[in-house]
Amino acid sequence: MVKNYLSVFLFLLLSANIYSQDQPTLDAARYGRPEHYFGDYAISGSANLLLNTPNGVQFAGGLKVRSFIGKRISFDSDLVFGRDYFHAGPGIIGLPMWIFFWGNSNNENDEDISFKDFLFKIAIIALSAEHVAYHIPYNNTVDISPYVSMLRFKSSYKFGEYSNIQNTNEQMSFAVGLELNKYFNRFTVSPYAEFNVGYADHIAGYNIGVYCGYYFQVK
Repeated sequence: MVKNYLSVFLFLLLSANIYSQDQPTLDAARYGRPEHYFGDYAISGSANLLLNTPNGVQFAGGLKVRSFIGKRISFDSDLVFGRDYFHAGPGIIGLPMWIFFWGNSNNENDEDISFKDFLFKIAIIALSAEHVAYHIPYNNTVDISPYVSMLRFKSSYKFGEYSNIQNTNEQMSFAVGLELNKYFNRFTVSPYAEFNVGYADHIAGYNIGVYCGYYFQVK
């Protein structure tokens, strides 16, 4: 069953690739991939399939916030929720603070930044950096983003069995995945697939889905 769902993901990747190769000139003129600058960010919503949960295969919905710290690297945070399922990283708190704080600090002199502000920035970076992605340009409208998440909190229960002590229902987990970002000017469509494993029970899970979002540029 896992192979069948991964085949769907590969089909989405292939479809995006074929489309981008059919009309390279038109796409470059109308839907060019943006140059990523420090401070750029994107917000996306997703439809997800969660594989190998305590309930087998589940549908879920999600939200992702992405903040670029350079042309290739971004800090990401995702929040995914379904029936008796939830996962999120500390970046879901850190990234909105990052975007707000750094956006306002651009208008301030560095000399006015206090030691407390400096510590606050360090804390935001620590919260955000647990989920990092590297963006590889593929063509004029697509980039490929492998990512890793080191400290994701996951809560997953079998339907109606909230007192089951045989399973580790709430734990920190590790995830690694691959996302393809297709740009339509400021809009993005991003199929992804990931592998995740709990630090406590060491049980593997697989998630696939598609993010649709909007890209905000600072320049």
